Amino acid sequence: MNARAIQETVMIDEGRIVKLESDVQHLQADVTEIKADIRSLRSAFDMLRTEFLSFKTEVAKEFTEVAKEFGSVRASIESLRTTIERAKLWMVVTGAGMLLSVWGAAFALARYLKP
Repeated sequence: MNARAIQETVMIDEGRIVKLESDVQHLQADVTEIKADIRSLRSAFDMLRTEFLSFKTEVAKEFTEVAKEFGSVRASIESLRTTIERAKLWMVVTGAGMLLSVWGAAFALARYLKP
């Protein structure tokens, strides 16, 4: 009876070992598949990184160009401001000259009309 129990135990152990070997083969296939997926993801990630860096470079160039254009607009606004200030000064000087001229004419007329 004891020999029979040992024989059954050995047979059960062999079946379990065969099942474990089969499961390990499946695990190895799954790990190989996962490795292949990781390699393809790594290449896709590298491609995405390259595209992102080129996009970043393009954005930096565009930003530089926009900043230059804003600098140009700022210079134009400053030029316009200077022109307006000159026009104001011209109007003030011309207006003051006209007032002095009118007063001078009024005094001359008053002296002429005075008996």
